[in-house]
Amino acid sequence: MIRLLSTKLRDSTHYVNRERSTNQRTLKASKASVMTLVLVLMAMMVVACNSAPDVHLARGRSIEIQASRPVVKTKMSFLDDEGKHRIVRPRASNRQLAMVEITVVNRTSTVMPLLIDEEAAQLGDRRGERVDALDPFVNSRVVEAADPEEDEFAPLLWGEVQLGRDFQVGGWMIFDVPKGLTLGSVFWNEIEEIIADYVNYFDRG
Repeated sequence: MIRLLSTKLRDSTHYVNRERSTNQRTLKASKASVMTLVLVLMAMMVVACNSAPDVHLARGRSIEIQASRPVVKTKMSFLDDEGKHRIVRPRASNRQLAMVEITVVNRTSTVMPLLIDEEAAQLGDRRGERVDALDPFVNSRVVEAADPEEDEFAPLLWGEVQLGRDFQVGGWMIFDVPKGLTLGSVFWNEIEEIIADYVNYFDRG
């Protein structure tokens, strides 16, 4: 009887030791996982700090503008409201299309009427040339078949909008810019003038 009890105790002790050993290995593995996660997060933070932000924000008295970094393309295509396939190309071989996603936020007014046309936004350099936005409907041609990249830049930000308080409207705007032009800033001109800079002009000398 004592022998059986002793055997059970030894077995129980062996089981507890084995479980303790397993728990220790699990704890070590968990610590290693946590350390790995911390290192990964630190690396991501370093990359984020060293990288330029994708969206640049600028605030005025009444509205806020959020502008993505320009995406340069040789063409862009979209499907219009009538179901027609349209394609836009630069007007000359020494030019290119720059696509910018812009969001307009109404922070103060009750209702804000916006007219988003060629004069609503410009893209370019504070110290050089600025290019007006391109009318995607006037400056596009209808094609029979959809382009493989159709609606890559959708929706388009164009036309008249009634923007209520604390609402926002956003979409892509097209700029036909000369090759070599510094795409340093978006100049918003509708309702009020706001500039969103992609580059630090003071660092450029």
